[in-house]
Amino acid sequence: MEDKGSFSFRWIIVGVSFTTLALTSTIIHSFSIFFVALLKEFGWSRSITAGAYSLFMILYGVIGPFAGGMVDRLGPRRVFVLGSLLWGMGLALCSLIHSWWQFYIFFGVIAAIGAGFTGWVPNTTVIQHWFKEKRGLAIGILSSGIGIGIFVCIPSIQHLINRVGWRMAYRVMAFFIPLVVITLTIIFLKRSPRITSSTPITQETYPAMMRDPLIVNLEWVSRSWTLRKAIFTKSFWVLSVSFFFSSLINQSILAHHVAFFVDEGLDTLFASYIVGMIGIVSIGGKIFWGTLSDRIGREITFTLVIACSICGILLLITFPIFSSPYIPYFYALFFGMGYAGTAVLPPLITADFFEGRAYGSIFGTIFILNSVGGAFGAWLGGFLHDHVGNYIPFFIIVIACALLACFNIWIAAPRKIRIVPGKKAFRFKRNPAS
Repeated sequence: MEDKGSFSFRWIIVGVSFTTLALTSTIIHSFSIFFVALLKEFGWSRSITAGAYSLFMILYGVIGPFAGGMVDRLGPRRVFVLGSLLWGMGLALCSLIHSWWQFYIFFGVIAAIGAGFTGWVPNTTVIQHWFKEKRGLAIGILSSGIGIGIFVCIPSIQHLINRVGWRMAYRVMAFFIPLVVITLTIIFLKRSPRITSSTPITQETYPAMMRDPLIVNLEWVSRSWTLRKAIFTKSFWVLSVSFFFSSLINQSILAHHVAFFVDEGLDTLFASYIVGMIGIVSIGGKIFWGTLSDRIGREITFTLVIACSICGILLLITFPIFSSPYIPYFYALFFGMGYAGTAVLPPLITADFFEGRAYGSIFGTIFILNSVGGAFGAWLGGFLHDHVGNYIPFFIIVIACALLACFNIWIAAPRKIRIVPGKKAFRFKRNPAS
């Protein structure tokens, strides 16, 4: 039985991870406004400039399994402090760049490695260790930190760029963001998380597992999962492909939408407000989708999420045709909701399959393909724009990727492993996902 002190402290952990993820996401998603400033000052091609973001996303993903595994073994405190120092140094060096290769090293490598140690995988690993019940709500609150980072920090950074220039903006970020994260980490992340692990079926545990209304596939759930075991399952790779495409949707659009709106005649500051609106929509959206998925199931919720993303992208396609002043706002609403869902659901779905001590390493490894998808999408958007002169063909490709992401979640079928609390359990005698 969990005592009240432990119950209260785990929500403090959510708050610390929420803040850490909000500030880390500021580094990631501020690229879209620095992107415009760098294009204006240096005249680099969009594919070359976006390539730094692609490199960032690849390394951010590659670091995931190491960061998740380190949190599993050492706890989050050392991991978060190391990450904060690295991306603080990377951002400070970004303020000194004069060529694209320097930006690739300072932002695409140093800042990316640091962000990997304070980003999505280590934070979701922390939450997964502290929560079994209400995990959807906890992950929803955690991931809404990304929305706060986008809503509050992105327009603020654009104001800062307008007033003091992009170089000084990088210096301000390099000092204050690590300071906040390191302070919170040292003060609050002293206790080790409660580890939730799969329990092998024995004579004693089998009756209890049989009575658990949420377990569908007893044989699957009772395995003591390791990364090696997970890699040899069909589910691991189907989920990886789905998350590859969902990340491609998010990161490619988030990297290029400010440039798209500026191309269509909107002011850069106004475009940053649209980005901020996506952030504020995603705050509530992540909590909503996480909670809803605990009630109606992961697959149905993911389908609704993809529908929102497609609606948002269709609005971008129609904007050059109709030029309605309301389209950017509706885009922010629909894409914000879609982005929220594709952020909050992957760690929940992964936990449905691979809950346990090795979750950080398993989800981190899946996250590599997730990040590669985002990296490829960001580069592809710039490449196609350089050769076609607009983003419309790219938006059509992104819609096709959204449909593929949805299809693969239904193929993976998390409902055949665990039933969410809002659904009645139906047991399968065989293991359909191995």
